[in-house]
Amino acid sequence: MIRTVYRGMLAGLFVAMPVGAFAATAVTPPAMYPAATWQGRTQAVIRILDRLDSHVETLTVPVGGTGAYRSLSVAVQSCVSRPATLPADSAVQVHLSDTVDKTSKPFDGWLLAAEPSLNTYGSPLYDVRVVSCGGDMVAPQAGPVPVPVTPQLAQTDAPEEEGGDQIGPAQPQPYSPQGGGPVPLAPQSSAPIPLAPMNGAPQSLVPAAPVAPSGAAPSAQQPLPPPEPDPGLE
Repeated sequence: MIRTVYRGMLAGLFVAMPVGAFAATAVTPPAMYPAATWQGRTQAVIRILDRLDSHVETLTVPVGGTGAYRSLSVAVQSCVSRPATLPADSAVQVHLSDTVDKTSKPFDGWLLAAEPSLNTYGSPLYDVRVVSCGGDMVAPQAGPVPVPVTPQLAQTDAPEEEGGDQIGPAQPQPYSPQGGGPVPLAPQSSAPIPLAPMNGAPQSLVPAAPVAPSGAAPSAQQPLPPPEPDPGLE
């Protein structure tokens, strides 16, 4: 029942739809920042894991300042994040060094929040991850969202076919001997082809008897001979 109603709704929609609805329409793209746009912030939120006791500490370090967790020193040089119209991500330019373990090499570079495996701090004791950037907006500034431009199409309207808004199968055209019309499937005649004899009698499936030549006497019908006895029944 539901399928029947759905088909009826679709049929009504296509019947009511004008021919011009199938024409190409220019669509304005959404307003978005370019993919390489970053917005500067004044604070960096960093999470540190101590692998010895699985203790996790979250530090909020201002840009240009230094934070500390146990023997790890964290100096933040820059912190940027993606603007609102792009996928969320943050990047921190940081200097990391262990003040106790002198065999551990210091780290200078960028850490990404969405892709932490691209650049990591190679310490056997600490695991450092970027959470986000916060604070006020500073340079580099993302600026206002660029205004999208609507594309211009060469032809916005589809050509309207002859017959207006009529939707349905095309009507057959009459045959013309001079050409241009469809090939007829029956002789060109206004009278229908009879399916029974013209005298109105029902059509017989028995073949007609051969017609005797003119002037010849009609021959009497010979009776059929009796069947021969079956030797097995005697």
